[in-house]
Amino acid sequence: MDKEAPVEEGLSVIDKVQILGLEFRSLSEPIDRVKRLLQYASILPPLSESAKVQENRVMGCTTQVWLEVRMDKRGSMRFRVDSDSEITKGFCSCLLWLLDGAEPEEILSVTAEDLADMNVGLPKKGRSRVNTWHNVLFSMQNRTQDCVQERNRAALSLEDFHSLIIRPHGSYLESEPKCSLEVK
Repeated sequence: MDKEAPVEEGLSVIDKVQILGLEFRSLSEPIDRVKRLLQYASILPPLSESAKVQENRVMGCTTQVWLEVRMDKRGSMRFRVDSDSEITKGFCSCLLWLLDGAEPEEILSVTAEDLADMNVGLPKKGRSRVNTWHNVLFSMQNRTQDCVQERNRAALSLEDFHSLIIRPHGSYLESEPKCSLEVK
């Protein structure tokens, strides 16, 4: 992944949703919301061209959106996102600020309704933009779930490996389970 922003400590995802919602609610005119999104777009670091591949595409968006997702060593989620549309970049920049560096549980708890105050609400294109929020959010959440499942699989594999006690018995080795795993 390209260079990522440092994790912002202190504010929860819920706190950030409230701050961003308040910011967008204070902008009564749709054009002012669009201008704010364009400001956010201007601070979104671009993805490298090598990251703009099909496997990173967010499907269902009118514009092209690419999303890279990984879990860092602390178990926090790290995101990089880009789009070929400036307004969509603004949406993505907001989502990045909300979710980058958060714990998986926080990311999975965000609902589309939490983002309702950030809708720019322009006639004709408003629904398409709402879909962008939803599709990028849902992709972030789905890929977060994938990372959590992968981490859990890796932990189980490692745990299974370390749970064996190997004892020499004559000319062969015998293994005994040290503990059993209960699968629910």
